[in-house]
Amino acid sequence: MSGSYLSSLRAGGIFSNRYVRAISVAQLIRVLGRSQAWIFIPLYLSIVRHVQYPVIGFLFFITAIISLPFSIYGGNLIDRFGRRKLALITPPLIMLIFIVISTLIFLNSYIYVIYVAFVMVEPMMSIQGILDNVIITDTVKEADRTDAFGVVRIMANIGFSAGPAIGGFLSYLNYGYVFLFPAVSTAVEWIIYALYVQETPHVTSLSSKGFSFPKKDTKFIIISLLIGSIFFVAGQWGTTLTLFWSRVDFITNREIGILYTVNGFAVVFLQMPTNAIFRKISDSTRIAIGGLIYSFSFLALAFFNGTVFLIIDVIAITMGENVISPVIYSIIGKMSPADKRGQYFGAAQLVIGLVQPIAPLAGTVMLSYFYADPVLMWGPLALLGIILSYMVYLYAGRILRKLPDTSP
Repeated sequence: MSGSYLSSLRAGGIFSNRYVRAISVAQLIRVLGRSQAWIFIPLYLSIVRHVQYPVIGFLFFITAIISLPFSIYGGNLIDRFGRRKLALITPPLIMLIFIVISTLIFLNSYIYVIYVAFVMVEPMMSIQGILDNVIITDTVKEADRTDAFGVVRIMANIGFSAGPAIGGFLSYLNYGYVFLFPAVSTAVEWIIYALYVQETPHVTSLSSKGFSFPKKDTKFIIISLLIGSIFFVAGQWGTTLTLFWSRVDFITNREIGILYTVNGFAVVFLQMPTNAIFRKISDSTRIAIGGLIYSFSFLALAFFNGTVFLIIDVIAITMGENVISPVIYSIIGKMSPADKRGQYFGAAQLVIGLVQPIAPLAGTVMLSYFYADPVLMWGPLALLGIILSYMVYLYAGRILRKLPDTSP
């Protein structure tokens, strides 16, 4: 990357980077549409189709497991064929799947057909997420990457501030609209990629045959596993928490949408101040602190309830998210060779994905047994989160301190 390009970043701020700007706007539109789908699909299955909680958790587990090979496959495709080509291929496929899901819900189709359609969308979205992270890493120097990923998260959560609330309204009309909306927003995403995301400057040493996994980079695999372990606790945010609010706190769809909107606003207004506070704190310590915030925020649900508490608790959970999320992608970018960024981001998604799918499965099973005693539900998860946070602090820090600078 040219010196003048880096100078323009310093002069105009991270948002002056056209790639950061394009990815951020695309993320805003994407999350505006898709967030409601992921929040309300558990409620649709539970309330309308009377699916048991463990089955819902297992559906998300299977969805994540199926997407795992697509992570490494997609990452290698990104390295081999370029960023722009994949950016233009994936949105139409995602849009088509959302249209199919929406149609099936409108027609009240056989539940297993809906399961199959739902499972199909996650692999494509996984590739798209890897693609965005690679583009940011290609075009932003290492010192600015945490802020760049923070900006992307802020823009995404501007969309998240409205998406769940819109979904809460649409769900009262028909849950089919909840999935039709992201189909439309994905079409807008494609236009943004087509107009504003050109091929980024990158090189690749991958051969034209086979797909590679960095199995010899043991430090990278250990870091990915440690990061993934935190998601066992953080992953209760979403499916498990939504069902808990509905079953235990008797929160309506509209109120659930509002709580997720609070989450979106908390990211928008608190992400960059959080980055500033943690700027001089090591990446491993930051992830460990975020894990502790998650753990105690979920544990608090066992002892308190009411609207005011739930709003405060959502903000606290969001702070854990703000502390952890941007730095994860920065770490992966730091560890990945310049010619294998797609491969490394895909591999990280694969390794983390081996751990992450267990979260909603375990959470929903525990909810089905311990919904009458929240201490038994959230207590073990919080204790596990504390232990995992300490492990990240202890072991990841030793590895990350020895990494060289990999700025573009």
